[in-house]
Amino acid sequence: MDTKSDIQNREDVVRLVDSFYYKVRRDEYLAPIFDMPEAEWQRHLPRMYNFWENWLFQTGNYEGGMMWVHIQANERTPLNVGHFERWLSYFFITTDELFAGEKAEFVKSKALEIGQIMNAKLGQINRQKQT
Repeated sequence: MDTKSDIQNREDVVRLVDSFYYKVRRDEYLAPIFDMPEAEWQRHLPRMYNFWENWLFQTGNYEGGMMWVHIQANERTPLNVGHFERWLSYFFITTDELFAGEKAEFVKSKALEIGQIMNAKLGQINRQKQT
């Protein structure tokens, strides 16, 4: 019997984000994309907590766009569909390991949507560079 609870608050969001990045940063395929100084991680993580908390609970505490930082990452390591698929796989696995319920399903669908949008935009940038 599955006794996991749904995502209920910021503490749950922090747990999800931290668990997700723990996996991603140890994956040999994805780790180079997320290779940044510790001080930068300490700025990045609260933004990610705010981002997902805002989507889940409409807190209004996320400011800024997400595309610019991903465009910069794409400059260092060109991102492709394989990166997004692996990222999404870790996000789904982590969510399913920790939570079950409406909010958990919502956060996975939002991650899929975001991944698809970023993959399309960055793929277009990468194709333009090749021509």
